[in-house]
Amino acid sequence: MRFSRIIGQTALKARLIGNAREGRVPHAQFFLGPRGSGNLALALAYARYLLCEAPGAADSCGECPACKQMDKLAHPDLNLSFPIFFVDKKPRTCEHLLPEWRAAVLKEPFLDAAIWRDQLDGENKQLRMGVEIAAEITRKLSLKAYSGRWKVMLVWLPELMSDDAANKLLKALEEPEPGTVFLLVGSEGDQVLPTILSRAQLVKVPALHEDDLAQALRERHPDLGPEEAQACAVRSGGDLLEASAMAEKSEEELFVLFRDWMRACYGLKVHDAAEFAEHFARMGRERQKGLMRYGLHLVRMSLLRAGGAPGLVRAVGQEEEFIHRFAAMLSVHRAEGLRNELETAHQHLERNANPKVLFMDLSYSVHRTLRA
Repeated sequence: MRFSRIIGQTALKARLIGNAREGRVPHAQFFLGPRGSGNLALALAYARYLLCEAPGAADSCGECPACKQMDKLAHPDLNLSFPIFFVDKKPRTCEHLLPEWRAAVLKEPFLDAAIWRDQLDGENKQLRMGVEIAAEITRKLSLKAYSGRWKVMLVWLPELMSDDAANKLLKALEEPEPGTVFLLVGSEGDQVLPTILSRAQLVKVPALHEDDLAQALRERHPDLGPEEAQACAVRSGGDLLEASAMAEKSEEELFVLFRDWMRACYGLKVHDAAEFAEHFARMGRERQKGLMRYGLHLVRMSLLRAGGAPGLVRAVGQEEEFIHRFAAMLSVHRAEGLRNELETAHQHLERNANPKVLFMDLSYSVHRTLRA
């Protein structure tokens, strides 16, 4: 969790370091970035730089006692807050789950809500941040800084905070104790109360550049070839988690599934469509959503091909052949309809829809769209 280990984001890292060295550290910042962009890792690297006892011109020193504590996310001046499941007879605060959250972040610095939910065996429960967590944050901020310098409060996924909890934090955000820095880290700014957003400086974390992402993929998966790594980086849309899942679970298999499913939908082969719905239902929610995102990527590439921009199409082999054929039948109207169907299915999956029913219904909708 040092700046030197952050993938890409060169200009943003330089800006954060410059602000810290010049003493222009805002009391509250919102690191807003899409899934897999590294906004959490970046915020933690920034917190480490602020707490480091001998920060350099480009990074924390990595050797001082504060850096050693940050290696385990256990610095006494680093306060962590995150969404949890509300379970009967269990505290509705973060304190008892701190070891699990630290372990999850140290294992995957690009942590997202789905990985955290799986870590807690949450099944279909919803992660939440209630007034008890807001009260816990206020209590921690009332304590004196251990080092006498900065006191950092990192709030992960504030979009999952209830309105009552958010309102309880307004005063702390507007008039924090001296030396207090709020670091909010999330992916859905439109889900955060405007009163919270207005009290924090926005730090926009862009999706990763495909070249940076391809290099990071090869470091994570040494057996991955350069072309395959680049292909996964392009298809993922700058999302390291998505690209890594593609590298681990065989992108070719995902392509074959989508291609054959489209053929079954187009020909209204009900028996085949039912078998696909059964297969998709067993894949797990994250891979189901990954299939929808991959389908949207192929639709976008096909539309570019149909629109006379083949130079923008990034595909090879069987995928390129499929896009060429798919583009021949994909009018703008059909592409828009297919995009709406896949995006709607993705949203329903996020809301725990029954996957077997959803994919069977989606198969009929795709047939009607492609035959329109």
